[in-house]
Amino acid sequence: YDKVILDRLEYWVRLEPWLNENISQDVLDYNKIGFYPGGNQITIPHFDADGRFIGLRGRTLGEEDAQRYGKYRPVIINKLLYTHPLGMNLYNLNHSKEYIKIMKKAIVFESEKSCLKYQSYFNFDISVACCGSSLTNYQIQLLLDCGVEEIIIAFDRQFQEIGDDEFKKLTKNLTKIHEKYKNYVKISFIFDKDMITPYKSSPTDNGKDIFRNCICL
Repeated sequence: YDKVILDRLEYWVRLEPWLNENISQDVLDYNKIGFYPGGNQITIPHFDADGRFIGLRGRTLGEEDAQRYGKYRPVIINKLLYTHPLGMNLYNLNHSKEYIKIMKKAIVFESEKSCLKYQSYFNFDISVACCGSSLTNYQIQLLLDCGVEEIIIAFDRQFQEIGDDEFKKLTKNLTKIHEKYKNYVKISFIFDKDMITPYKSSPTDNGKDIFRNCICL
């Protein structure tokens, strides 16, 4: 897409909902997180590993629209839908790939916000987001191309009790990822088995100290 559209979004608006969630203004500016009043959305531009503008997602602030259409969806401006196949990219890889090459490790979160929080906590950014709860072959290959020796999966705590149906579904999904890719790269997990984060939280949602206390398996 023509990234000139990014210059037409509003960046002077203080994004209080995200500033109140441990995301710094510097990080918002660095990632060109803006606001589109026409959709009442916080805007999140997506770039490929080489920095090309490939999509624009929005976080809807209106509760009614969020319930009807989902909190996150591609932004529509002047009848153009800024969509892209999420499984064919990793959010933030354009920023983190050099550190990933140095560390030979990458942390994979579900959402873009988790990367923004990680950047707010640490200067050495090795985070990416798959924008979902699964990893595709293409996304794994993107990380292998960066020379990773370990991929750390840090998905949301999508269960309320150890052993409940959601817990079984999550652990089954994580086990499937491990079995599928273990012969290519070390797969480990940040998994909140002690439930020190709230239900449906990302490991980064409750501050740097809580993130550090999550268990890496």
